Amino acid sequence: MFTLSTTFTQADQEQALRLSRAYYVDLINKYVKPHGPTSSLCIAQVETEVRAYLDDARTGCYQVRAGAVFAKDQVTGEVIGFAIYLGGKTPPTDCGLNYVVVDQRYRRQGIMKAMLDVIMQKFTFIGLSCNVDKVPYYEALGFRITGSDMMQVGMSWGLDKPHGMMTVLGFDNSEPIQTAVAAFMRNSAGRGEAILADLGRIQELKISEVETYVSKRKTGLSHADAI
Repeated sequence: MFTLSTTFTQADQEQALRLSRAYYVDLINKYVKPHGPTSSLCIAQVETEVRAYLDDARTGCYQVRAGAVFAKDQVTGEVIGFAIYLGGKTPPTDCGLNYVVVDQRYRRQGIMKAMLDVIMQKFTFIGLSCNVDKVPYYEALGFRITGSDMMQVGMSWGLDKPHGMMTVLGFDNSEPIQTAVAAFMRNSAGRGEAILADLGRIQELKISEVETYVSKRKTGLSHADAI
């Protein structure tokens, strides 16, 4: 059993950050292989972004209208999942779903659906981007494919309309990410640039694959037939 809450403490946030590190592959907005050569960079990106948006959800420090839903084990009080969303600039009834994760030990218990139900009660439109393999999960919750978004599939729920504008934060020049990049370059035995170039080529291939997948789905093909 689990409980849900839209308020959380600093201690809760630290537990959520541990989840974000453990499941960075599920949260990052690009294609990555678990434990690949750039895993340290990916973990730094996800942790930095999740920390900033949770800071805003808890304190309003960045004024980006971030909000969060936390799921906790009813017995232990342990954070077992969270969902972060950003409210829209115009209209305010829109939001973008940025990060959703559930501890693997607690999956298939309806936790993600329950967290999204809380958000659905607040907004009339929700936009998101997800990896191709996650599309069926969101379709089961009423989301529809709207297009491709780089390496991910754009989806929306609620009103059938274009995605609204969300206020987002920039992280490329943030200290944690720059520190992670410097450490990666030092530890890559002179192959850092080549590794990043290889990763870039993989991302380009994934962009093409996602565009093909979306095109097939829009002709009426099922997920299984489109992949």
